Amino acid sequence: GLRSIRFSLRHPEQFCQQVRAILRAGTNTERLAIMFPMISSLDEFARVRELVAESLRTLDRERLPHHPAPFLGVMLEVPAVVEIVDELAREADFLSIGTNDFVQYLLGVDRANDQVAYAYRPEHPSVLRALKRLGDAARRAGKDVSVCGEMAFDRDLMPFLIGIGIRTLSVDPHHLPELQRWINAL
Repeated sequence: GLRSIRFSLRHPEQFCQQVRAILRAGTNTERLAIMFPMISSLDEFARVRELVAESLRTLDRERLPHHPAPFLGVMLEVPAVVEIVDELAREADFLSIGTNDFVQYLLGVDRANDQVAYAYRPEHPSVLRALKRLGDAARRAGKDVSVCGEMAFDRDLMPFLIGIGIRTLSVDPHHLPELQRWINAL
């Protein structure tokens, strides 16, 4: 649907206002990173980069304090990114795999629908192979890649994630002690 980055790109004036607010809020931040969700093409990410550059120029013209060079990342959530991940990894400063949506869209299953929720399987071979491809592409490009979503805190899948080279997991802070124990046990 018309949501996430599609909505933002349809309404660039609102999007730039939000980007400028982020840049201003990050004025005194050493490293500011902005991640864009639901990117499905290189064109979308190129347009995002253009709008961020335009926002930076606007802040410069207005002489408003802001972060001068944010890192721009892509949330990998749609199956289309599997085939273009090498190019995205070259263009983005960092990547994150949003596993909840990625699994749902890759398997074509609405995990909130009780009638088909049984088919939402993060351990499905196509999901695991796709995750490995995404992680490998990020490493080839020398870019950080993280995993967020339920898979980032799935004890059964932790050996797989560590095994394919995932080193950054995004989880709710109250899960950190248990997650650290699992990883140390591996």
